[in-house]
Amino acid sequence: MLGLAGLDGAMPVGEFTKAQRARLIETLKALPLTVKGSASIDEAVITRGGVAVGEINASTMASKKLAGLYFAGEVLDVDAVTGGYNLQIAWSTGACAGRGIQ
Repeated sequence: MLGLAGLDGAMPVGEFTKAQRARLIETLKALPLTVKGSASIDEAVITRGGVAVGEINASTMASKKLAGLYFAGEVLDVDAVTGGYNLQIAWSTGACAGRGIQ
């Protein structure tokens, strides 16, 4: 995405200027996306995609790649028929992350 916006992918995002952030936002907003289908309503209970669970310490929800970064809830790539219990996943992973940060 940074390349599409003409930005340096090696530069930390926190160092982008206001103009560079605006260019990235405009690039993302203009990016054409096509929905290719959906699951049935019985399966449409959780967001697909996100951070791979293999990249996270399950006890603390800490990133294995970047110290001090924690994940919880639907930012995780948990692709399962949960029966509506995705809120429980969010609460449980949030609690793990909170304890992990301490």
